[in-house]
Amino acid sequence: MMRLEKDAKLVEGKTKIIWRIKDRPNFVLVESKDDITAGDGKKHDQMKDKALFSNTVTCDVFRFLQKIGIPLAFVEQIDGTQFLAHWCDMLPYEVVVRNSAYGSYWKRNPEMEKGQRLPDLVVEFFLKTANKKWNGQPIPCDDPLIVMGGEGFELYRPDIPVASQKPFLSVHEQKFSIDLEYNPYAPFETTELFSDMSDRATYAFEHLAAAWGVIGCHLADFKVEFGFDRTERLVLADVIDPDSWRLLDADGEHLDKQPYRDGAPLEDVRRRYQKVAELSCGLQLV
Repeated sequence: MMRLEKDAKLVEGKTKIIWRIKDRPNFVLVESKDDITAGDGKKHDQMKDKALFSNTVTCDVFRFLQKIGIPLAFVEQIDGTQFLAHWCDMLPYEVVVRNSAYGSYWKRNPEMEKGQRLPDLVVEFFLKTANKKWNGQPIPCDDPLIVMGGEGFELYRPDIPVASQKPFLSVHEQKFSIDLEYNPYAPFETTELFSDMSDRATYAFEHLAAAWGVIGCHLADFKVEFGFDRTERLVLADVIDPDSWRLLDADGEHLDKQPYRDGAPLEDVRRRYQKVAELSCGLQLV
């Protein structure tokens, strides 16, 4: 294994830190933290061993996705809380794949029962924003739903039915540009990019859901992110851990962050994260 020495901190988010590696500009270290948050950071706690549980699950999931041929930023696990990854220029999108009605999808479709199975997989895109602004323009909420159609993209509030609202921003495809150092889809984001992300996220979800099914769990949805590495490959990046999905065991117990969102005691949430970290090693046997 290559010799690794941490250099400057590239970025620190709510639940992880990305580190430069000395003399290795094409790679980064991704370090999980013990922080757990909900409601865009409005709820925030420290949970013992969360970094260990999150990193364990992420690395187990990424090793599984490596086996089925998904291009990844992930390279290898380094220790209990860190993994090595290719440096990426991250795309500002969250790609969510669902087979059950939870979260914002359920809020947009209140006629459905919570947790109701969907007849087909649903893929949704959300624009990652902060402080209710996009490209310097005020918007009514962060992380809006992206709806593609015609020659552009429309942004909607994700928490109310689309049919009951008008888009708060309509953007022509040629103006929906993202300034990236490495972007083979330049000069602007195209439907081809969204199609590629959708296809890869769907392929990953289908295989991961099937694998969790063998273990005795139901993967209801997951959120993934993509970026471009220095060779201009589109890769699935970031992390996939209990913060990223809704996963239910055979008894219908959530092995994810939903109980924390709902106000469960922190020790109960920790027990669930520990359980999924113990189960995720089974993905290598499927």
